[in-house]
Amino acid sequence: MDPYRAVVELITRVAEAPAHVDGRLVTMSDLLIELLDSPTGLMVHGAPDGYEVRALGHGATHDAQSRLSEELRITAGPDPLLDTFRSGDLTPTTAGRAYGGQEAWQASAKCLGSIDIWGIDQVAALPVRSGEQFVAFLVGRRGADYSDADLDRLRTVQPAVAGLVSMLEPHDLPRSSLHIAQLTARELQVLRLLADGHKASATGHRAGCSQRTVHRHLSNIYDKLDVGDRLSAVVRAQEIGLLEHTPSLVRHG
Repeated sequence: MDPYRAVVELITRVAEAPAHVDGRLVTMSDLLIELLDSPTGLMVHGAPDGYEVRALGHGATHDAQSRLSEELRITAGPDPLLDTFRSGDLTPTTAGRAYGGQEAWQASAKCLGSIDIWGIDQVAALPVRSGEQFVAFLVGRRGADYSDADLDRLRTVQPAVAGLVSMLEPHDLPRSSLHIAQLTARELQVLRLLADGHKASATGHRAGCSQRTVHRHLSNIYDKLDVGDRLSAVVRAQEIGLLEHTPSLVRHG
């Protein structure tokens, strides 16, 4: 689809869509899917404690939604793709570019999770609002990374999509069952020490806090990861991309 015609098509479709926020966001996502000839569309909406992910349009299959809520309830830590939008950069990009190349992206837990949940290993992102409550549309497919021409198409429609989103205010949507909350820096430090097999006393020594504080951090981690023990926390953190390395869980002093 010619990108300039896509702008007219976008505005026309949204105007004719059901008069509620959800329906119009789906309309925008479906047009981006067509524009980049891709099967999957998502919307990511930032929040003070993390961000929410929503499957829209063709991406919102029952199986995908079910597995999302079951397998990716919580994640945390840096995200090279989404963190740029939170920091103020609204440049359309791809996961491969954001991660510094296909090798790094393909080896990441986020890519492996995208393959498992969505059946895609490439993601193009159209950010339309930056800051803590950023908004970005993601389009995904399997195969080669999106080209510069694909990103040019996204740049062409970006002002129109951003304007429409500002009118629709997606934060007015009902909260989805999937809420992705970030761990604090200290909780991440404790979790990494835990993954290396350190006991609470050694963890406290290395983190510069008491054993009681370590246990408080562990309680918060368990709540956020929806687990009940240390091994499950480490395994869960690996599954959702928080820990990239294989935990040793060797007991250190």
